[in-house]
Amino acid sequence: MVSLLTRCAFWAIIAGALTLAGCGAPTPPPTFYQLEEVADVQLSGIDRGTVVGVGPINIPPYLDRPLVVTRATNHRLNLSEFNRWAEPLSASVSRVIAVHLSNMLETTRVFSLPRSSTVIPLEFRVEIDVARFDGTLGQSVILVARWSLYDNNDEVITTKVSIIEEAIGGDGYDALISAQNRTLEGLSREITTAIKST
Repeated sequence: MVSLLTRCAFWAIIAGALTLAGCGAPTPPPTFYQLEEVADVQLSGIDRGTVVGVGPINIPPYLDRPLVVTRATNHRLNLSEFNRWAEPLSASVSRVIAVHLSNMLETTRVFSLPRSSTVIPLEFRVEIDVARFDGTLGQSVILVARWSLYDNNDEVITTKVSIIEEAIGGDGYDALISAQNRTLEGLSREITTAIKST
C-alpha cells in the first residue's frame, strides 16, 4: 500500500512539473535584420549613367542561412536563433553594393544580376566571392572578398582580394549589422575606383 502511494505521489509530482513547464514564459519572437543603403535622391529622374551589373554574389555555406552568424573564437561560431536575416544574405549584399555603386558612380544603371531585361547592354560586370563576412559582438566585423571586374565583352579587367575590417563601436546586433554595412561600402568604393580608372 505504501509503495502504491509512493508511486502515485511520484507521478503526481512529475505531472505537476510538466504542467508548470508548459506554463512558462513564451519564447520571444526573433528579430529580423536587413543590410541597407539609401539611394542618393539626386539620382531620381531620367535613366542615365554607366551600366554596371552586380553578380553573381557567392556566399560561403556557413553564412548562407537565415540565422545571423557571429564569431566566438577563431574557430567557433555562434548562430543566433533569435537574430535572423529578413532575406537571403546574397540578395542583401548584391542590393547594397548596387546602391553604393549607383551613388558613387552617379548612375541609375546598376543592376543586380540576373536582371529581368537585357535591353541595355552592360559596360561592366562585377562578380564577388565572399570568403568571410562575420564579426565578434562588441568588437569588429571582417569582410574578405575576391572580386573580378569584367568589361562589355565579359573579359576580365582586374581581379582583387579585399580585406576590410570595421570596428563595431557598440553592443548588440544592430551595431554588428551597421558595421557589416560599412564593410560593404568600403568594398564598393574599391570597385568604383577600378571602374573609374578603366
